Amino acid sequence: MRLSLRAMRYTRTAILRSSIAAAAEELNVAASAVSAAIDQAEEAFGITLVTRARAKGISPTSAGRVILRRMEDLLDRYDAMLIDGAEMRTSLSGVLKIGYYAPVAPAFLPKILAPMLSENPSLSLFLEECDNARAQSGLLDGRYDVILFVADSPVPQIVVERLIHAPTYCLCSSEHRFARQTSVRLLDLVDEPLIILDRPVAKAHYLDLLESSGKPISVVATVNSTEMIRALVGSGLGCSILNMRPVSSSTYAGDNTACLPIEESSIGLTLSLGHVPGPRRRVVQAFSEACKIFFSAPEGRAMIIGV
Repeated sequence: MRLSLRAMRYTRTAILRSSIAAAAEELNVAASAVSAAIDQAEEAFGITLVTRARAKGISPTSAGRVILRRMEDLLDRYDAMLIDGAEMRTSLSGVLKIGYYAPVAPAFLPKILAPMLSENPSLSLFLEECDNARAQSGLLDGRYDVILFVADSPVPQIVVERLIHAPTYCLCSSEHRFARQTSVRLLDLVDEPLIILDRPVAKAHYLDLLESSGKPISVVATVNSTEMIRALVGSGLGCSILNMRPVSSSTYAGDNTACLPIEESSIGLTLSLGHVPGPRRRVVQAFSEACKIFFSAPEGRAMIIGV
């Protein structure tokens, strides 16, 4: 037989007050409810916890004293858990766990998170780059509090908040002939050596767009790092297509790149926030709002290329 927390509270109070009537008054319940709780506790443990005397009230047996200490420990830890949960819900403290599938996240996440950290010294971060599927599974199994991902087909258990739609653009070297144009035609782009980002969702999206031209394409490299793509493109090895751009056009190697909209296409990928349904910790709400503010402002909008 299971023993409820309520029955434990009633039993503890009665033992500490040495009186069922006094416990009932303190708890603002009927004396019969306290008496029934003691009966339930004794039945659950299979031992006598108190002796009852009509004139003298109740007193714990030796076994009752042992059980009382265990009850007090359990109830104290339960109360502490509730307090901690309330603090997590209302304060910007503890660890904020973010999973992100956003290749240029280093270009915007620090700007969003830095003010939160400086204003809330008791807050710390856990950041993990992952693919789209792992971001969603990690959110559902509790590894992450919130995720940034491409919500093209989110699992039904996830609440999605759209942040920004990023049309697919052409990336080329600043020395390439395309760099002197204001846009590039898809038919011209597919004639170039191509470097493709090999990440889930993105790769299929890019290949579908390129193959829609009806012309054969020449893929000279597939790379799973956006910064490596920028470095290869900057060094003149080919062109690429991406969706979001960092603030700087310079690569790690010091070469410069150029970003141009693709004339025939306005399709792209949508960066979204994901969280589980129900009440959210205040820190998760604050992060979500900070993301929305950033991407609605000129600094965030500048990370996309439009025709």
